Amino acid sequence: MKKYLSLLLAVVMAFALTACSGNTTSPETTQQVETESGAEETTATSEETADPVDSDIVTGSEDATSFQTYFSLLGMSEDELSAYLDEEPVSIDAGGLEFGETQIRVWFDENGVINQVFTQRADIDFMGAKIGDDKESFRSVFGDYISDQNGDMHFAYEDAFISVNYDTETGRTYAVYLLSTDF
Repeated sequence: MKKYLSLLLAVVMAFALTACSGNTTSPETTQQVETESGAEETTATSEETADPVDSDIVTGSEDATSFQTYFSLLGMSEDELSAYLDEEPVSIDAGGLEFGETQIRVWFDENGVINQVFTQRADIDFMGAKIGDDKESFRSVFGDYISDQNGDMHFAYEDAFISVNYDTETGRTYAVYLLSTDF
């Protein structure tokens, strides 16, 4: 089982790296930023999420960007999740599903309930840490990790686990898995 999960993780990470390397965004909005000298400066920001669907998890609400909201998906069935997100998924590797508008991927256990949620959404707030931050920002929030191997740090969180993927050369994070059981 560990061998299968390791292979699955390697395939998903390779896919994620490929997807990231081709991902370019253009500035969609501007915002006023006050500099240290007190002057206001206009800076461009990129749109970070796809057009939201009618669901709390993908709207601009505070709940949508809190990682605890995504933990509530663990244990849902495919039908429950599809109804909740009001989005039809696309099948991906190893029996997983991708919800493009929501920007998540999920995998199921032998009972047909979600046991893994994957995302690269940079707008999700992990109690102050965000995807794209240095790996140490997650460590400062979640404390000591359970394991840290090959760019994958695992943290225990309540009765679940968080797997933070990062570039081993730069320490920059690029993806997070929420797991009902650690592997």
